[in-house]
Formats: sequence, structure tokens, C-alpha cells
Amino acid sequence: MIDYADIYRLHQKLVNTKPVVLNLTNSVTQDFMANVLLALGAAPIMSSSIDEVAELVSISGAININIGTLDNQFINIAKYATKDANAKNKPVILDPVGAGASQIRTNSAVELSQYANIIRGNSSEIMALVRNDVVTHGVESSRQSQDAIESAKSLANKYKSIIAISGETDYIIGVDQASESSYGTELMTKVSGMGCALGAVIAAFAAVEKDYFLATNIAIAFYTLVAEDARRRADKPAKFRTEFIDSLFAPDWDFINDKLGKVK
Repeated sequence: MIDYADIYRLHQKLVNTKPVVLNLTNSVTQDFMANVLLALGAAPIMSSSIDEVAELVSISGAININIGTLDNQFINIAKYATKDANAKNKPVILDPVGAGASQIRTNSAVELSQYANIIRGNSSEIMALVRNDVVTHGVESSRQSQDAIESAKSLANKYKSIIAISGETDYIIGVDQASESSYGTELMTKVSGMGCALGAVIAAFAAVEKDYFLATNIAIAFYTLVAEDARRRADKPAKFRTEFIDSLFAPDWDFINDKLGKVK
């Protein structure tokens, strides 16, 4: 169960530390991802040049890899960055967007998985990293989040990593631990980039907390609780997007504390 004190403590550590998060990510949601990180209190930096990656990894607290729009150049940069981050003991967060939709996505995601400390995806994407018979419908999941639990356990044991399955219920799986939470709102599915930005937020928390299971749990709980708070003031996607960013910037801690006091 997520503890309010842990969320508040890590959030304040993040705000005070202002970690740099290097994002090698898709071109569709970069703006939203950057604004989410800024509102959270982190310092986002994006890059598409292999010539500067080593320097950027050195100054970053975490590296967020999102394969939403990929080509051979992106794949080469991502491989270089993840290997360099491992060598420099910087956490790598992988979002295997669309794994299972095409062979290049699936193969790239599987190869990058071996370097990731945390992997976050929907159920179809997580299953596609383990099974070659899973077909993903674009970036949408064709399965329920609980369907991917066994695949997540397999990945966690294989790579000694943390696997987060996003869905109506979020599951966080480690080698010998697991948790779940069901916060959030349906409006999150109506705004492009919510999942992408969650990967970046997990990276920001992992930059300030080396217990990656705890960091992932805190990041997901905080993110989805803030979304619930934003939903109270917005009933349409565009307004929700704005309210969500504002709520990240100024969390309603009384609301979060109250929600955490109710078992979900």
C-alpha cells in the first residue's frame, strides 16, 4: 500500500533536487512530456543526436527511452544511450510503445529491455516482449492489464528489473515483490501522451530514489492521483490536459492524503 509520507517525501526531494531527465522519445508527445516534467519540478532535456548523448547521460539523473516514433537512427542512439547509462549507473526507463505492432518495434524493444531498470507499458506491449504471438493495435492495448502479469514476472526475473503494466489497474512487478493501484480517470485515455509522460515521471522519481520498485510505485500513484484531482475541474480532454499540468505543479495534498486513506 502506498504511504502518503513516502509520496510527499519523494516529491519534495524531487522538487529540491530538480533532476535532469534525458528523454530520447517520440516526436508526437515531446511538448507534453517536457511540460509535465517541468510542472513536476524536474528538468527535461530532449535529444536526437548521438554526438551529444554521452555528455547528456553524464549530467542526467535518469534516461527515459520511448520508441513511439522510431527509425534506424533512433534505434542506434537509444542503444548507445542505454549502454552508456548502464556503465555510468544511471537508471534507464523504457516505454516499448507499440511493441507487437511491427517487427522492428518488437525487436528493438526486446533488445533495449536488457538495459532497462524499469519498463512501463500497456499489457499488450509487455506481453509482446515475451511472446511472439501478441499483436498490438497501434499504441492501444488489446488486453486487460492483469493478462500481462505472468509476462511481467518473466521479464522482471530475466532482467532483474521493475515492470509496470498500465491500465485501469496498474501493476508493478519486481523480482520478489508486486503491488497494484487503481487510481486515475478515464479522461487520461483521451489525451495523447499521458502514458509517454508517465514514463518520464517514473524516470524523474527514479533519479532521486534508488529503490526502483518504490520509485515506480510512488510515481504511478502520484501521477494518477493528480489526474483524479484534475478531473474534478475538467470534464473534457483539452481542459483536463491543462488542469492536469496545473495539478502537477501545485498538488492538492489534502486530496491525495484523503484518497490514500481509502483502500482501492
